[in-house]
Amino acid sequence: MVRKDAIIYLLFVGLATLFWWGRAMSSQRNIEVKLPVEYTHVPAQVVFETPLPTQLEVTLRDNGRLLRQVQHTKPTVTIPLADKLHEQNGTLRLSTDVLRQKIQDNLLGSTAIQQIRPEEITTNYYVEATKQVPIRLCATWTLEKQYQLSTPPVLEPAWVNIYGTAEAIQQIDSLSTDSLSVEQIQDQVQRQVALQLPAGIRTDKPTISVTWNAEMFTEKSFVLPIEAINLPDNKVMHLFPQTTTITARVGISHFADITAEDFRAVCEYPNPAQRTLPVTIIYHNPHITQVRSSIREVEYIIEIKQ
Repeated sequence: MVRKDAIIYLLFVGLATLFWWGRAMSSQRNIEVKLPVEYTHVPAQVVFETPLPTQLEVTLRDNGRLLRQVQHTKPTVTIPLADKLHEQNGTLRLSTDVLRQKIQDNLLGSTAIQQIRPEEITTNYYVEATKQVPIRLCATWTLEKQYQLSTPPVLEPAWVNIYGTAEAIQQIDSLSTDSLSVEQIQDQVQRQVALQLPAGIRTDKPTISVTWNAEMFTEKSFVLPIEAINLPDNKVMHLFPQTTTITARVGISHFADITAEDFRAVCEYPNPAQRTLPVTIIYHNPHITQVRSSIREVEYIIEIKQ
């Protein structure tokens, strides 16, 4: 019997608690909540003298259930600044009415804003000069045996915008990275590296990524005719020997693409003091990284055209 009475007592206590909690949640009350702020459409060259607040402390009034939702979600207050900033230096002022409207956009119509802290946002700003400059990589690297780079190191981004006074940025043509060293590259390696910024200069990309792409290489040989170039129109030059064998280093993925047409072996028309002529191998394919020639010099005879 006692146990039954205890159960009934606890049941009534529970019901009373739920009834009290329901009335409390449906009754009007005040809460204080900190809402995050996001400022949009701010040009990169605009600098504020004092940082804009990242949150607003707001006192709200509504029934408890709705206020608990606001406390849980903490909606972001978005404030576009496109129509409030100009191309010249000035003052940004966000009045209480503006803040109230932007906060209310995130609330139900029944929720009343009692107080906002700060009541308004005011700060001076100035507009910096801007310029786009290339990045100069300051790095050393080594490759695993039988590997070569398939492309030059890739910088991302390769150009950045810099900001500062007109006088300061006028003197800057490029930005250098911090020193970087990478050892024993094979396949692909990526590193992050900071930029060296002169005093009074800032950028929206203070750190860039550098990627090295490497692959195994092999060699491919061709026999080329040796050409005489830049001869006067009335002369003919005979070369001895007339051909050379070249050996080119190339990445495996481009081995089949390399042909003899990618190369020329040439000798320049000599000055009177030259007894032999050096052989120069000309090539422009970026996937060829090294070329050896079996013939380095040739002898020659020059004749007048008949």
